[in-house]
Amino acid sequence: MSFRLAPALLTAALLLPGAAGAQTLYQGTVGTSPIVLQLEKDGEEAFGRYFYRRTRFDSDLSGEREGEDFKLESRLTGDRLVLKRQGRRLAGTLTTSKGRTLPVSLQVATPPPPPAGAPKDLDGYARMQLAGLRFTMGESVRIGTRRIRWYQEPVSGTRLFRLEDGYPTDPLRKINAALSETQWRHVQSWFDCPGFGGGAGIDTDDASTPYLDDRFVSYAWQSAWSCSGAAHPDFGTSGVTYDARTGAMLKLEDLLRFGTAAPPAEESDIWYSYRGKQFAPGLVALLKRYHPDEMADKGADPEDGDCNYADPDVWDFPSWYLTADGLFVGAYFARVERACDAPDWAIIPWKALNGPAARP
Repeated sequence: MSFRLAPALLTAALLLPGAAGAQTLYQGTVGTSPIVLQLEKDGEEAFGRYFYRRTRFDSDLSGEREGEDFKLESRLTGDRLVLKRQGRRLAGTLTTSKGRTLPVSLQVATPPPPPAGAPKDLDGYARMQLAGLRFTMGESVRIGTRRIRWYQEPVSGTRLFRLEDGYPTDPLRKINAALSETQWRHVQSWFDCPGFGGGAGIDTDDASTPYLDDRFVSYAWQSAWSCSGAAHPDFGTSGVTYDARTGAMLKLEDLLRFGTAAPPAEESDIWYSYRGKQFAPGLVALLKRYHPDEMADKGADPEDGDCNYADPDVWDFPSWYLTADGLFVGAYFARVERACDAPDWAIIPWKALNGPAARP
């Protein structure tokens, strides 16, 4: 799933101190509180992030270095750190926004393996942030002839289902492994998005009950967040769909295509051109066929509270997932019109789907 709730994590291998631009991961204490800190040096600048083990919420750091001495500040918390190298250790002080000064003692950390079922590409900082967390088993629910079970991470409350039966063993295993990785990424995002007043900045992060049939496993994820440091609150809906026969995650073009040629590779210049020049106009034509009243071109004015769904520009990169009635596609509007996003009527019926995965 491409949808990302919180600011992206820093990326790079964890290296020992010394090389310019190297990231180093530390653990230790501020006063008596356990802390994890990641630090990167770049010339006379230094930056990174840290979290207290008690809360796990991410905080930024930036500042300056002189040799192996560092002066850093967090825009999020107002904490100011003065640190000096002592061999492989860092020592110094942290002064809070209220003026309280505490001793800091840090040593180079060795991160643990990722939690069971988590993505293998989690960096060391994220692995330490998630260390000790587990999913707890929740209720089992029957959907038609199949059964799912919900799992929850208790600290963040992040909840997602697993398949229990109704599918061949290999695709069921692959889909469940992907669901586990997705759930861990949402847990990670929860800790990476602290709120303006402290605590979590993610207000809603809910997976829907999935649509299940012989060929597909599909669900939606609705999120709303206001991460400290972001320009404004935001919200969105994303969808994830798997081929129940193979366990592979599907792309939108696997279900719906326009034009005679195979869709180009995602993220390529040709793909972006295809989405704007072929896909979006084709999708608008389909929606007008099946939802003529809602798609009537009203010449919408955002100040009047109208939504112009006839504009292809709001359909070139829709969110999507499958329902019993067909393919739901969610329009995406500019900020001033975000209330128009993802109208619940925007469903393309099964009979209109023409991608290879949609064929019997």
